[in-house]
Amino acid sequence: MTRSLPILDQWLFAPKRDRRSWPDVLLLAGWVALVGFQIGRHVMWRDEVRALTIALNGDDPVAMLRGLHGEGHPALWYLLLRGTHAVFDQVEVLPAVAFVVGLITVALLIFRSPFPRPLVLLLITGHALLFEYVVMARNYGISALFLFAIAACYRAHRDRGLVLGALLFLLANTNVVGAIMAGAFLLFWLLDLLEIRESRDWRWSPQLTNFAINATIATIGVVICAATMLPTYNDAAARDWSHESPLAAAILALVNPGATSLGALFANLLPGIAGSVLLFGATLGLLPRRPAFLAAIAALLLTSLFFAVAANGAYRHAAVWLSFLIALYWIGWSRLTAPSGSRAWLDRRLPAIGRGSLLLVLAIQTAAGINDLRNAVTGVVASRSADLGRLIASRADLTNAVILSEPEWLVEALPYYVKNRTYLARDHKFGSVVIFSRKGKMDSDLGETLRLARELRDTSRTPVIILLAYRLDEITPDRTYDEGKDWRTFRASAAQIRDFREATTMLRRFGPAKTDESFDVYLLN
Repeated sequence: MTRSLPILDQWLFAPKRDRRSWPDVLLLAGWVALVGFQIGRHVMWRDEVRALTIALNGDDPVAMLRGLHGEGHPALWYLLLRGTHAVFDQVEVLPAVAFVVGLITVALLIFRSPFPRPLVLLLITGHALLFEYVVMARNYGISALFLFAIAACYRAHRDRGLVLGALLFLLANTNVVGAIMAGAFLLFWLLDLLEIRESRDWRWSPQLTNFAINATIATIGVVICAATMLPTYNDAAARDWSHESPLAAAILALVNPGATSLGALFANLLPGIAGSVLLFGATLGLLPRRPAFLAAIAALLLTSLFFAVAANGAYRHAAVWLSFLIALYWIGWSRLTAPSGSRAWLDRRLPAIGRGSLLLVLAIQTAAGINDLRNAVTGVVASRSADLGRLIASRADLTNAVILSEPEWLVEALPYYVKNRTYLARDHKFGSVVIFSRKGKMDSDLGETLRLARELRDTSRTPVIILLAYRLDEITPDRTYDEGKDWRTFRASAAQIRDFREATTMLRRFGPAKTDESFDVYLLN
């Protein structure tokens, strides 16, 4: 066992050797086949389609950007979607853009990274690059793309040109964690330049001038990101500090980042402290290149603080930090894999511990990637919105029906599959983008849903479809159900359930979904 560990380390972390291209082409082709299979079986859910709906709002891009302000995301993903939709005029641009982004990202890893093929295989079969950043059409895969592009360009452009500044500008406008990574990379870049000058004079140099110009460009990107996102109208997503101390949460996040949303990298199966050991441990492999190690630690702590103090996250957010870590390994690979000239035990053992920790982190990602494939094979879907689309397409009398739902966010994924108008009950307007705010009407009940359905039928003179995530034969009468922490609520009395059943016909009960987007379908009589 002890002899096998150095062999495994050599196999996965050896310096890259010259290799023939055809095995790498086969590796890419295999990845495309696995991803294509999943895309063919993937059902869009609300977070994916919501972005497309917002991207297509407004008569022009300027109007779209005005509507985007406060959504909580920077503009780059929305501009990509609007631009490609303007060319192809099909909603399928949503998965297509995500796939193309993922394809370029993985191609960079396979053909441009210094990593040995076994390590590349581990990376591209992880949950992020096999599913979350390519099958799931969100604005997080572009973060990995720009981080790997920065890694590929760093050596040639560290001391000259504006390429890195432009890439950091774009990275900052992918999502808020991407903006944090842009700042962390600037820290690495500056420390890297200073390390080179360690034994020389400390006078200002052309390299530092170039860095300052690029840092300014990146900072402008961060400012634009903040100006687009803030203040957010989705205030229900922000942390509520009425019952706990933000200072205590911040301190805990710095000590135990695995207990924050970064724990999603381990599918929340490991205790927070065990996850923290792996997270900190995975940075130790960067010790031979100290600026990279310090930047990785800074990024880890800043991301943990953000999750603890500003807003909770999920795997897609946490994997941006992991992509940043991989980019730093990429940049420092030749030094990280070179034999250590130090006789100090810690100088030799700590990087080895770091490589082992990184390997464990990546192995967990690959296990999650295998589970993604299993879900695709067994037919597990994220939403039942496609099933509803097929149901409506099978009945001519439902073509022009208005759709009402409880909870409201069930309608957000529908524009990808149906042309029917959707109505937001609590906002009292037609639309498919729900404002996640604690302001306005917070509580509702089944009687209100039925009343609105009748009102819509009478005013629009069209059939009304009602989607209910609450199974009326399973819920407890008069119990209040939360539709999100400290957000909206729903209840139904026994009398309301009886009246609703008498006034409607159940068309279909869909099976479970991987998310909470499964529902019963009713038609108002």
